[in-house]
Amino acid sequence: MRQLVKISFLIGAFLVSKQAVAYPDFIGYGYSSCITCHYSGLGGGALNDYGRALYASEFTARHVYPSTMDEETIANTSGFLVDKQLPWYFRPGIKYRGLYFQKDPNGSTEVNKWINMQSDINLNFFFDKKQKFALITTTSYADKYPPYTSIKEWDWFEKEFYLRYKQSTNLWWYAGQMDKAYGIRNADHSAVNRFPYQDVHVDQFGQSLGVIAHFTYPLWDIAINPFFGNIYDKADLKQQGVAITGEYQVYEKFKVGGSFLASESQASKWKLAAFTTRMGLSKGSSVMGEFGLKEYTNKSANTEARLGSYAWVQSLVAIARGYNLLTTIEHSKDDIDHSSAEILKYGVGALMFPLPRTEFRVGLTNGKTTTDGQGTPDSWTFQTQVHVSY
Repeated sequence: MRQLVKISFLIGAFLVSKQAVAYPDFIGYGYSSCITCHYSGLGGGALNDYGRALYASEFTARHVYPSTMDEETIANTSGFLVDKQLPWYFRPGIKYRGLYFQKDPNGSTEVNKWINMQSDINLNFFFDKKQKFALITTTSYADKYPPYTSIKEWDWFEKEFYLRYKQSTNLWWYAGQMDKAYGIRNADHSAVNRFPYQDVHVDQFGQSLGVIAHFTYPLWDIAINPFFGNIYDKADLKQQGVAITGEYQVYEKFKVGGSFLASESQASKWKLAAFTTRMGLSKGSSVMGEFGLKEYTNKSANTEARLGSYAWVQSLVAIARGYNLLTTIEHSKDDIDHSSAEILKYGVGALMFPLPRTEFRVGLTNGKTTTDGQGTPDSWTFQTQVHVSY
């Protein structure tokens, strides 16, 4: 109960602040469904033609274009070959995301490091002109990769590959290796709701073989996802289970939802449950959050289940077209019934789209860790990030 009170206080303080209007997702522009811009109905991955056009004509700063160029012309230059049409059956894409960070800036334990976070080649194929049946693939380069896989560094691997079938306007099917249907797919893969470096990971390496049935209607949608493990996971860490996620539109630009995941490997068992919300506050400004519980059982050590909690709230204020203020609050505790470390992080920065096909992020994060009332010195991290998509 004490943890829930703390989390509720943080959420309340964040939402009532007039300075905390946010833009973590495009619901502030009225785009509440991910299928509008992505090949995946649950978001993430490659952009479709409409998503590329929106990126150029609505989210990228206007001052980089001649004043005589109208928005339709800008949108028409967003293709892989700029303004030249590709065959209807093929859409390629290239994505790169790099991160430079300083930990403990100007301190005795200062660390400076560049990380290649994402190096993707998307090859997407369609078997009919209406794109009812498609093959979506992403090949990635492994500069770094978690130790729970068989992938070696400095190697190419198949990050995702799945068949997509539109049975009707209200039912989409996906089958293959893809992201699990759980929670909010925010871009920060180190956030507490993305569970980095754990064998149940739902971060950028969280793809799994499986099937998704996605039911989508104007006011609600739900996705059911039995999964069988990533093809690169080590045998004893291959998680198999089911994930379910869904949202309901309470009113325009305001959605509430929930997610559940249960999975098990030879080494561990996981149960996750979360409440999610997304709200558009003005054009380009919105707020979203994810608040959940995570139950972990170490089967190898034959220990009792450990119940933890997490909360994540992110906002983005639209300052001007292409320039936004980004703020984040995160809370995590691995065991709410016993003594364990409690982590609280605050982040503030900027998310910018100053040039076509580019994204820049800059931010400062403060972290606090306490155990049984005993705290450790605050940690500070300064990050800059560049994302190029073509």
